[in-house]
Amino acid sequence: MAPNGMQSRLEQRKAKRRQEILTVAAQLFRTRGYEGTTADAIAEAVHLTKSALYTYVGSKEEIAVLLLEDVIHTLLGEAEAIDRMPVSPVEKISRLIVRHVEVVGHHPASSLLFLHSEHMLSPEQYPRLYTWRDRYEGYWRQWIQQAQDAQSIAVTSEKIAGWVILGSINWVIRWFSPTGPLSAKEIGEEFARILTRGLGAGDIVTKGESGHAVD
Repeated sequence: MAPNGMQSRLEQRKAKRRQEILTVAAQLFRTRGYEGTTADAIAEAVHLTKSALYTYVGSKEEIAVLLLEDVIHTLLGEAEAIDRMPVSPVEKISRLIVRHVEVVGHHPASSLLFLHSEHMLSPEQYPRLYTWRDRYEGYWRQWIQQAQDAQSIAVTSEKIAGWVILGSINWVIRWFSPTGPLSAKEIGEEFARILTRGLGAGDIVTKGESGHAVD
């Protein structure tokens, strides 16, 4: 049995190698699509045999699930942090719009899987992923309802309002380019301005309140 220090270093190297595999796989999923990317292609891209690849990950589907979990946990962490902030519900909505767009922009392949995984993964993967997704959507609906109760916005359904926001910002993955003229943050700020006003918030969200360049 290896000494504890050596075992720790081996685990660290394995974790680093596994992360490299996930990064490369994400790039392949983005350029070739999930169905068009084989385990052989991933192994070749990271200079491993297919059997060696499976010492780090169990399957191509496991890679996709790990990428999905990373995006969902990142978004949930952002929502939880914003929820603790002493700011208005409208401001929380605005801030999470910006952070959501940034996360999608920085995790393009895994975010694409997040949006379209229903057609890619085996059914047993969905219950856990859907639980996390529902928790995330719950923050949006909670803040929309709180803003509605405070008469800060004017909507008739927090569910529909939440779907409008998420549908809009999720679509960024289809056209955002990190080499484009606007950063993910700048695009998020513009979305925040448009969408919060679309909720009936008017000029409630301003640069002075949120710190975002919304005008």
